[in-house]
Amino acid sequence: MAQHILGVDEAGVLLEVILHMGTLAAILVYFFDDLKQLLLEFIKGEKDAKNSVLFLIIATLPAVCAGLVLQDTIESTFTIAIVKWMFMITGLVVGGTYFFKNRPNREMVLMIAFCIGLAQTFALLPGISRSGITISVALIMGIQHQKAAKFAFFMAIPVLFGAGLLQAISIEPQSNILYTPLIVGFISSAVTGYLVISWLLDVISRGKFYLFSLYCFVVSFLAFTFIS
Repeated sequence: MAQHILGVDEAGVLLEVILHMGTLAAILVYFFDDLKQLLLEFIKGEKDAKNSVLFLIIATLPAVCAGLVLQDTIESTFTIAIVKWMFMITGLVVGGTYFFKNRPNREMVLMIAFCIGLAQTFALLPGISRSGITISVALIMGIQHQKAAKFAFFMAIPVLFGAGLLQAISIEPQSNILYTPLIVGFISSAVTGYLVISWLLDVISRGKFYLFSLYCFVVSFLAFTFIS
């Protein structure tokens, strides 16, 4: 179907790249000031900024390594049967943050960053929400709500860029690409991503992140009920 819409043999991969870039653009725009400040402080050699960058690198490595080593295995999991269960698992993990909502806050350290990074590797599986699983683990480990969300979205930047780049490299050059659907896909992904970030941060700031589990459970239930 996607091939007929876009007019290329590898339309599915091309469209996925565009959607990745749209989501990446949403994160960059939404957190532009924070990212700019982090970059400037890092260049100046400020300790907190250097630590933040180090934590992001440590948190990113597990997903990068898993994606490169297990690419074929991961692609084989993209089936409805697995997606149903992955939505259920995401719901259970996100819902589990309810029991840790009053936990004393902790500062980010290398071990916590690494554990959040390990959680991100599971988001390579279909149906596992990347933001859901990483924010949940950060909250469970005691990271303050807003810091957990910001760290999770910052983690997405190299992952989305890397995934998009690898997919783009795999696409054979085409001369019959219809650009209008791609532009629409990019804009839709960027706008939706921006709105979702805004909504999610609002929910998290009110300590209600566990409610996101209801969405996961509903999607899982509908999949089990209506999709064989």
